[in-house]
Amino acid sequence: MQSHWSIMHSTHQAVEESLPILSKFSSGDGVDRMQETPLKKHITKIHPDIYKVPLFRRKFCKMLVDEIKTMKFQANEDEDELRQIPEIVLRDQVPELYRNMWFVVQTVLNPIIYSIWQRNCSNIGSVQIANYNLKDKQQGAWHHDESADISVVIPLNTGKYKGGGTEFHNYGEVKPLPTGHALIFPSFTHMHKGLPVEMGDRYLLVFWLYDRKRMEWLLANGSP
Repeated sequence: MQSHWSIMHSTHQAVEESLPILSKFSSGDGVDRMQETPLKKHITKIHPDIYKVPLFRRKFCKMLVDEIKTMKFQANEDEDELRQIPEIVLRDQVPELYRNMWFVVQTVLNPIIYSIWQRNCSNIGSVQIANYNLKDKQQGAWHHDESADISVVIPLNTGKYKGGGTEFHNYGEVKPLPTGHALIFPSFTHMHKGLPVEMGDRYLLVFWLYDRKRMEWLLANGSP
């Protein structure tokens, strides 16, 4: 399952066309301001520092949902009770899929994030699939994703449930994006919560990513 198959063709092509620009700016090769990239045409600003971009093909998302329906979702008991959404942590429960998503981060998501903020966020905190439904949790709680620098949330089955979406403090509600489209925002600065699902199961693929420079600083200073 390579990224070029699972990723929307137009987005993958824009990434490939943008890489020389991103690489030149990142290397500091006499460039102090990054020029416009083809990727920018695919990235839509919703609110300050909150973006959406078409990412995964619908066919890939459907295959993923069909696969995970046979798996066991578990809430993270280390989180506050209102934040305990049933989830599958890919690194622990589906390592092969985690490796594929690692490849997506390195080759597609990180270039998208670098194109927006000029931040290298190729380090993964976690990749998980969350399940919002009436039975387990009607509403999330306000929170920051303190375990990451950048959060990426991708709906896998929009249209198969009612309700849902994300509300951002100070910015309001973002309705569920189309299947496979990524919602991207800074993890710690943007307080948010999941909105109630009124019917069905809402499946989300979630990436928590670290800024490489900050991670190197934390490791050098003995922080976890």
